[in-house]
Amino acid sequence: MFASLKHSKIVIPGQEGSGKMEKIISFVKNQFYWPGMRFATWTGTMLALLILCSCRDAQQEMKREIERIRSQQEDPYTLVYAYAAYLSNASNIEPDEAISMVSEMISSGYPTEARYAINNLMNNGVTSHDLLALRGLCYAREFQQELALQDLENAMEGDPGNEKIEVLLDQVRGGERSTQLLGGMTDRAFKLISHRKYVEADSALNTILELEDTWHRALYLKALIRVHEEQYDSALFYLAYANSLSGNDQYEPSISRVNQLIEGEKEITARPGSFNGYLAKSQAFSFLGMYEDAQETLDRGLSANPDHLNLILAKALVWVQEGKQETARQYLWEQEQRGVRIDPGVKQQVLQETE
Repeated sequence: MFASLKHSKIVIPGQEGSGKMEKIISFVKNQFYWPGMRFATWTGTMLALLILCSCRDAQQEMKREIERIRSQQEDPYTLVYAYAAYLSNASNIEPDEAISMVSEMISSGYPTEARYAINNLMNNGVTSHDLLALRGLCYAREFQQELALQDLENAMEGDPGNEKIEVLLDQVRGGERSTQLLGGMTDRAFKLISHRKYVEADSALNTILELEDTWHRALYLKALIRVHEEQYDSALFYLAYANSLSGNDQYEPSISRVNQLIEGEKEITARPGSFNGYLAKSQAFSFLGMYEDAQETLDRGLSANPDHLNLILAKALVWVQEGKQETARQYLWEQEQRGVRIDPGVKQQVLQETE
């Protein structure tokens, strides 16, 4: 059946050139659906794509269908098979887009489908050393060690400075260097977060977790990014997962601080004229090492509560905790010059605070 479809142009009666995915899906269901069959199967998806390829703007239509599946959060395999169908017939796709989809297929537990997609991409002229390495990972997940090493070694030879490939190769060989490499990659992701380059850091952490999905330090850093984005539920998810993997509940204090952020935001929403919510959030941010987020929160608080002494002292304290005592000292002196009265003993205590 596939051979006859491949060499014939399929025209949907009454819909010539329409390019509408909904009509195509409906047509395929009517032609190839029978009781008990789940349409979201490899066969069904491939049939849909084969029909789709006879329409104009086929790849764009399929990408829109993928976005629809994502937005509706359908079963994971539905998205995986849509990826496979799209990748297997795409000829002008960018390698980075292909790598992202293939990586998601592998992490979702579909290495064989991912490998077929990579083979088809390569047959269509879409190649890269990363794709070759990912095919090696697929072979490893399928327990085909010799083929896995062959692909990974070839990928490493073609791109010797690629840390991702080096980690995968070391893991398949059963070595220990991958731990050092992952540690170095995580350190660089942390530096990106420290410089507030959150998008770049998030991408780097995704790469780490593709290589080792139980690397709890990367999960913790993902949580910090979600905290910055105020996606607190997502942050708690990452922290809880990291904590379960750490073996010693080392992230339990951070979980408490994220809950403090949530409560602080509730306080701000309920009583915007109160300083307590801003103070609670700034303390939580500071504990997490997110000093600029803490300062921004306190600035919001001072806008709502001008010259509030507790918020002024809190700003100085955040600088002290960041290791910027002189900045804190200068700030408090400037406030005193404006007429804010600060108890000398309290001022000294804040400037000497180290925790």
